[in-house]
Amino acid sequence: MSMIVVYSSHTGFTKRYATWLAEELGCRAVSLDDEPRFDASGFDIVAMGGWLHAGGLAGKKWLVRARERHPQTRFVVFAVGATPVEWDDMVAEALAKELPSPEFDGVERFYLRGGFAYERLSAPNKLAMRLFFKMQEKNAEHDPRAAEMLSGMRGGFDATDRAALEPVTACVRALDAAAVPTGSAERA
Repeated sequence: MSMIVVYSSHTGFTKRYATWLAEELGCRAVSLDDEPRFDASGFDIVAMGGWLHAGGLAGKKWLVRARERHPQTRFVVFAVGATPVEWDDMVAEALAKELPSPEFDGVERFYLRGGFAYERLSAPNKLAMRLFFKMQEKNAEHDPRAAEMLSGMRGGFDATDRAALEPVTACVRALDAAAVPTGSAERA
Protein backbone atom coordinates (compact mmCIF):
# COMPACT_ATOMS: atom_id res chain seq x y z
CA MET A 1 0.00 0.00 0.00
CA SER A 2 1.15 3.52 -0.60
CA MET A 3 1.40 5.89 2.32
CA ILE A 4 2.76 9.33 3.08
CA VAL A 5 3.17 11.65 6.05
CA VAL A 6 2.14 15.29 5.57
CA TYR A 7 2.55 17.97 8.20
CA SER A 8 2.43 21.62 9.15
CA SER A 9 5.05 22.77 11.64
CA HIS A 10 5.76 26.25 12.93
CA THR A 11 8.61 25.77 15.40
CA GLY A 12 9.88 22.30 14.42
CA PHE A 13 8.25 19.94 16.91
CA THR A 14 5.61 18.61 14.50
CA LYS A 15 8.24 18.31 11.76
CA ARG A 16 10.35 16.18 14.10
CA TYR A 17 7.44 13.82 14.76
CA ALA A 18 6.56 13.67 11.05
CA THR A 19 10.15 12.85 10.11
CA TRP A 20 10.35 10.13 12.74
CA LEU A 21 7.01 8.67 11.61
CA ALA A 22 8.07 8.64 7.95
CA GLU A 23 11.30 6.86 8.94
CA GLU A 24 9.33 4.25 10.91
CA LEU A 25 6.91 3.67 8.03
CA GLY A 26 9.52 3.80 5.26
CA CYS A 27 7.79 6.60 3.37
CA ARG A 28 8.20 10.29 2.63
CA ALA A 29 7.26 13.27 4.78
CA VAL A 30 5.94 16.36 2.98
CA SER A 31 5.59 19.82 4.53
CA LEU A 32 2.24 21.47 3.83
CA ASP A 33 3.96 24.75 4.67
CA ASP A 34 6.28 24.24 1.69
CA GLU A 35 3.71 22.51 -0.55
CA PRO A 36 0.28 23.84 0.53
CA ARG A 37 -1.38 22.39 -2.56
CA PHE A 38 0.02 18.90 -2.05
CA ASP A 39 -2.33 16.34 -3.62
CA ALA A 40 -2.99 13.13 -1.71
CA SER A 41 -4.09 11.24 -4.82
CA GLY A 42 -2.26 7.98 -5.29
CA PHE A 43 -1.92 7.32 -1.57
CA ASP A 44 -3.97 4.73 0.28
CA ILE A 45 -3.02 6.05 3.72
CA VAL A 46 -2.14 9.61 4.71
CA ALA A 47 -0.84 10.47 8.17
CA MET A 48 -1.34 14.20 8.73
CA GLY A 49 0.37 16.07 11.56
CA GLY A 50 -0.46 19.57 12.67
CA TRP A 51 0.29 21.78 15.64
CA LEU A 52 -2.44 22.93 17.95
CA HIS A 53 -2.52 26.67 18.58
CA ALA A 54 -5.23 28.69 20.27
CA GLY A 55 -7.45 25.67 19.89
CA GLY A 56 -6.87 25.44 16.12
CA LEU A 57 -5.18 22.62 14.23
CA ALA A 58 -2.70 23.70 11.56
CA GLY A 59 -3.35 21.74 8.38
CA LYS A 60 -7.05 21.18 9.09
CA LYS A 61 -8.23 23.02 5.95
CA TRP A 62 -5.95 20.87 3.84
CA LEU A 63 -7.25 17.73 5.60
CA VAL A 64 -10.89 18.65 4.93
CA ARG A 65 -10.19 19.24 1.22
CA ALA A 66 -8.09 16.09 0.88
CA ARG A 67 -10.79 13.94 2.49
CA GLU A 68 -13.42 15.40 0.16
CA ARG A 69 -11.28 14.76 -2.92
CA HIS A 70 -10.11 11.30 -1.88
CA PRO A 71 -12.88 9.50 0.02
CA GLN A 72 -11.18 6.12 -0.50
CA THR A 73 -8.00 7.26 1.27
CA ARG A 74 -7.60 6.47 4.96
CA PHE A 75 -6.44 9.40 7.09
CA VAL A 76 -4.70 9.34 10.47
CA VAL A 77 -4.17 12.62 12.33
CA PHE A 78 -1.60 13.45 14.96
CA ALA A 79 -1.92 16.80 16.70
CA VAL A 80 1.10 18.25 18.49
CA GLY A 81 0.80 20.70 21.35
CA ALA A 82 2.30 22.04 24.54
CA THR A 83 -0.39 20.65 26.85
CA PRO A 84 0.79 17.68 28.94
CA VAL A 85 -0.64 14.39 27.66
CA GLU A 86 -1.82 13.61 31.20
CA TRP A 87 -4.31 16.46 30.99
CA ASP A 88 -6.52 14.17 28.95
CA ASP A 89 -9.66 16.23 29.51
CA MET A 90 -8.08 19.27 27.84
CA VAL A 91 -6.56 17.13 25.08
CA ALA A 92 -9.88 15.38 24.39
CA GLU A 93 -11.69 18.74 24.30
CA ALA A 94 -9.20 20.22 21.80
CA LEU A 95 -9.34 17.16 19.53
CA ALA A 96 -13.15 17.02 19.67
CA LYS A 97 -13.33 20.71 18.78
CA GLU A 98 -10.94 20.45 15.84
CA LEU A 99 -11.98 17.00 14.59
CA PRO A 100 -15.69 16.88 15.47
CA SER A 101 -18.11 14.03 15.04
CA PRO A 102 -19.64 13.06 12.66
CA GLU A 103 -17.47 14.92 10.14
CA PHE A 104 -14.28 13.19 11.28
CA ASP A 105 -15.68 9.83 12.32
CA GLY A 106 -13.44 7.15 10.88
CA VAL A 107 -10.33 9.32 11.16
CA GLU A 108 -7.96 7.95 13.76
CA ARG A 109 -6.54 10.77 15.88
CA PHE A 110 -3.68 11.08 18.31
CA TYR A 111 -2.16 13.76 20.49
CA LEU A 112 1.59 14.12 20.97
CA ARG A 113 3.28 16.54 23.30
CA GLY A 114 5.72 18.75 21.46
CA GLY A 115 7.35 21.72 23.05
CA PHE A 116 7.48 25.46 23.14
CA ALA A 117 10.12 27.75 21.64
CA TYR A 118 9.05 31.40 21.90
CA GLU A 119 12.07 32.59 19.92
CA ARG A 120 10.94 30.59 16.86
CA LEU A 121 7.44 32.10 16.75
CA SER A 122 6.32 34.59 14.13
CA ALA A 123 5.65 38.16 15.30
CA PRO A 124 1.85 37.71 15.40
CA ASN A 125 2.21 34.48 17.38
CA LYS A 126 4.62 36.13 19.81
CA LEU A 127 2.02 38.83 20.45
CA ALA A 128 -0.69 36.20 20.97
CA MET A 129 1.57 34.36 23.41
CA ARG A 130 2.24 37.52 25.42
CA LEU A 131 -1.53 37.89 25.82
CA PHE A 132 -1.79 34.20 26.75
CA PHE A 133 0.94 34.64 29.39
CA LYS A 134 -0.94 37.58 30.94
CA MET A 135 -4.12 35.54 31.10
CA GLN A 136 -2.27 32.57 32.60
CA GLU A 137 -0.64 34.81 35.23
CA LYS A 138 -4.09 35.80 36.50
CA ASN A 139 -5.30 32.20 36.46
CA ALA A 140 -2.11 30.80 38.04
CA GLU A 141 -3.08 32.18 41.43
CA HIS A 142 -5.96 29.72 41.73
CA ASP A 143 -5.33 27.11 38.99
CA PRO A 144 -2.35 24.76 39.40
CA ARG A 145 -2.54 23.78 35.72
CA ALA A 146 -2.24 27.39 34.63
CA ALA A 147 0.76 27.83 36.93
CA GLU A 148 2.43 24.70 35.55
CA MET A 149 1.75 25.69 31.94
CA LEU A 150 3.05 29.19 32.51
CA SER A 151 6.20 27.92 34.21
CA GLY A 152 7.01 25.49 31.42
CA MET A 153 6.29 27.85 28.58
CA ARG A 154 8.16 30.81 30.02
CA GLY A 155 11.43 28.90 29.90
CA GLY A 156 10.61 26.92 26.80
CA PHE A 157 10.81 23.15 26.63
CA ASP A 158 11.12 20.18 24.29
CA ALA A 159 9.00 17.18 25.26
CA THR A 160 9.16 15.37 21.91
CA ASP A 161 9.60 11.66 22.38
CA ARG A 162 10.01 9.20 19.54
CA ALA A 163 8.43 6.46 21.67
CA ALA A 164 5.21 8.52 21.87
CA LEU A 165 4.72 7.79 18.15
CA GLU A 166 4.30 4.05 18.74
CA PRO A 167 0.46 4.15 18.79
CA VAL A 168 0.41 6.25 15.60
CA THR A 169 2.83 3.91 13.85
CA ALA A 170 0.85 0.86 14.99
CA CYS A 171 -2.40 2.40 13.74
CA VAL A 172 -0.99 3.18 10.29
CA ARG A 173 0.52 -0.30 10.02
CA ALA A 174 -2.79 -1.90 11.04
CA LEU A 175 -4.62 0.12 8.38
CA ASP A 176 -1.99 -0.93 5.87
CA ALA A 177 -2.30 -4.61 6.80
CA ALA A 178 -6.11 -4.49 6.57
CA ALA A 179 -6.23 -2.57 3.30
CA VAL A 180 -7.18 -4.15 0.01
CA PRO A 181 -4.50 -3.46 -2.62
CA THR A 182 -5.24 -0.72 -5.13
CA GLY A 183 -6.70 -2.13 -8.34
CA SER A 184 -8.20 -5.15 -6.59
CA ALA A 185 -11.68 -6.12 -7.67
CA GLU A 186 -12.74 -5.99 -4.01
CA ARG A 187 -11.65 -2.38 -3.72
CA ALA A 188 -13.37 -1.17 -6.88
